[in-house]
Amino acid sequence: MEEIDIVLPWVDDTDPEWKLEREKYISSFTEKRKNLAHYFRDWDTLRYVFRGIEKNMPWIRYVHFITCGHLPSWLNSEHPQIKIHIHKDFFSRESVLPTFSSHPIEMNLSYIPDLAEKFVYFNDDTLVVKKITPERFFRDNRLVDYLVLDLPRYGWIYDHIRIKDSYGYICKNDIDLVNEKYPLCNLAKQKPGLFFDESYSRADRLRNKVFTTLNYYKWIKLNHNPQAFLLSSVNECVDDFKDKIDQTSKNRFRTSDDVNQYLYRFYNLFRGNFIPHYFNDDFCLVLSSVKRYKRERENLFRKTFICVNDSPFLEADEYPELKELVDKDLSNLFPSKSSFEV
Repeated sequence: MEEIDIVLPWVDDTDPEWKLEREKYISSFTEKRKNLAHYFRDWDTLRYVFRGIEKNMPWIRYVHFITCGHLPSWLNSEHPQIKIHIHKDFFSRESVLPTFSSHPIEMNLSYIPDLAEKFVYFNDDTLVVKKITPERFFRDNRLVDYLVLDLPRYGWIYDHIRIKDSYGYICKNDIDLVNEKYPLCNLAKQKPGLFFDESYSRADRLRNKVFTTLNYYKWIKLNHNPQAFLLSSVNECVDDFKDKIDQTSKNRFRTSDDVNQYLYRFYNLFRGNFIPHYFNDDFCLVLSSVKRYKRERENLFRKTFICVNDSPFLEADEYPELKELVDKDLSNLFPSKSSFEV
């Protein structure tokens, strides 16, 4: 069986030591608005992430569990398929620690000890609801991915439609950086089939037809689901963009100047080193209100991947009721403990 790993970062926002340390460093940080509390609020989804992995991805070799040092009380840290890594164990420069952003962590993934060439990057709010095979992520030693062009998710108009946040600008940084070396016009000319695969919807193929006339990438369609990577490609990306990656690694908090994990994805896509296929097998449950959750909760059982995504729009007085609903539904979805739990 080929070796495929999972990388899974996690933070416990209720840890008193972590909270004190975060407050110590954030006092001098100038972009506080972009580091909203919902990025750290724990909905207790992690145990269900492990249950989904064990039940529906039994072919995984190791889960590389990333933390600043704390661990869930229920985690079986002696499990033969789990490797626990503290940030200082794999950061290229320990002097930039502590960090309170996922982006420096993502920029140091290639330094994780014993990481397989093929690995899947998870978020701790993403559940695997249905059985999948390795071919969902990898075929013929290449990634299975999709390249769909779209309108940007940043700028004055977008900021007034959605809550102002650095996310769109960070993804723009990723796109602009790779654009400089691998422009759209080259790939569209050399491998046009990557833009018009039959698995893409008609709307997606139409978008690609329109946007490939621009000769440069403005935006790439993104889904919040587990993302496959090749370690060799990540290492090449790190070598090519070392200065920008080092700059992000130094940022203890999220900033609009960062790059993130999508830099690795775009680097692979823009070089055409993937097998095109769009699965449409994920759904993001945005926890913005009890009403919205009740309307969308049926999707928990329909898709392969479900992201239980926190929202800054959730009113504080709705949190207890919504938390209870989410707990109940996830318990029904995954009623049995995994071997990753004590």
